[in-house]
Amino acid sequence: MVTQIEDVNYQVPPIWVRMLETAVLTLLVPVAGWLFNADDPLFYASAFAWLIVGPLLAGLRYGFLFGFASALLTVALMMIAAGTGWGDGLLPIEYAIGVLLTGMVAGEFTDIWRRRITQMKIINDYQGTRLEEFVRNFHVLRVSHDQLAERLAANPHNLRDVLLALAERFDVVEPGDDILTERASDLLSFISHEGRVEQGALYRVDERERVEREPLAFIGGRPADRDIASDPMVQACLEQRCMISLKSEMEVELQNRAQPLLAVIPLIDVNDKIWAIVTVTEMPFVEFERGNLHLLSVLGGNLGDIITEAYARTPADAELARFQFEERLKRWSRYAARYKLNSLLVAFEVPGHIDDVSSATLADLIYEQLRALDYAWTTDLGHDSKLIYVLMPLTPERGSAAYRERMTLLLNERFGVDVAESGLVFHQRNVDGKQSAANLVAGIRRQAEQNAPA
Repeated sequence: MVTQIEDVNYQVPPIWVRMLETAVLTLLVPVAGWLFNADDPLFYASAFAWLIVGPLLAGLRYGFLFGFASALLTVALMMIAAGTGWGDGLLPIEYAIGVLLTGMVAGEFTDIWRRRITQMKIINDYQGTRLEEFVRNFHVLRVSHDQLAERLAANPHNLRDVLLALAERFDVVEPGDDILTERASDLLSFISHEGRVEQGALYRVDERERVEREPLAFIGGRPADRDIASDPMVQACLEQRCMISLKSEMEVELQNRAQPLLAVIPLIDVNDKIWAIVTVTEMPFVEFERGNLHLLSVLGGNLGDIITEAYARTPADAELARFQFEERLKRWSRYAARYKLNSLLVAFEVPGHIDDVSSATLADLIYEQLRALDYAWTTDLGHDSKLIYVLMPLTPERGSAAYRERMTLLLNERFGVDVAESGLVFHQRNVDGKQSAANLVAGIRRQAEQNAPA
């Protein structure tokens, strides 16, 4: 049953399949006429214009190009038939024009609706990502509220504050360091403390979603020396992209498994990238219940977002960071050109210090305000200044004023910075597909270099 837009996603066949089907559909009627109606093989005398069937079907199935090609092939057959005396030896001009128009109109109809469907899919994916981000923040807020209500009298600790403190630890990682390796113990300790995990391990998941054999960190004893990637629960976790816990019907297998897994938690960001998995092998029986397992799942999602943001702030390689940013900008520029889905590119020209506030602190604030699909890139501008680009997908040009006003208010509230007198310069470009990604980035940089002090 179709329940989401991905279930109706149509995959266009390879080009050779489309060409073959178009040729078959076009030649179907003439061949049938030659076999069964030799006196009028092109069905000129028929009450129905059978020659339009091929261009009509090809256009509806594959769009304007193939519909028009089918119509041209049909008209070519009509001209050959008229020139060789096949049939009545005449070329009906009006009929030929009708065939061409049928293929063109049917193909254009298909192309228009495909563009609209693709446009809706892009918007749906964007809204789905925003919704996922909202749901995650909501769950953290709800759990924090419950914890605060229970512990306020004796302990001011709450989950949101701990998450923020953990995120701050990622800010001190030096460029070039492996963030996940450096902070694996912190991540596992956090999950152990909040989820009451007594024994577990954290494993890296590479770009091809292969789980490394050796854990980056473990707690409660080193795990058994085995390839964890072959475990059915780990495979199910990677496939379903969610936390997998041991079900009651699986308990009969416990005696046949050494150190069985109770749960597998993916550290997955809002864009569905899995950075690592945490395997749980021991936890108190009273904690192995739905509420605590749900908490572990929510924590895995939030930790995945923290890791993603940390890598975005501290890229291992400057050229790689630039390449990744321009690739995203190219994608949204292409969406703007094809589907009229405009985006916004803004940039902050940040001086080295503003009223004793460092450029790194200001950059942290900008990154903190990124939405789910927003993407930022920081580059040096010289004289201790930085240029921070922010790509804001599906944001109209008028949205820049609201964003600028919000950032101005935050800078004033948190640091007492008056933007008008601080030297902080705001740049913006509308990503409408008319300029390349490289030109958009270079144009802002040229303008920023002109503003920079000599």
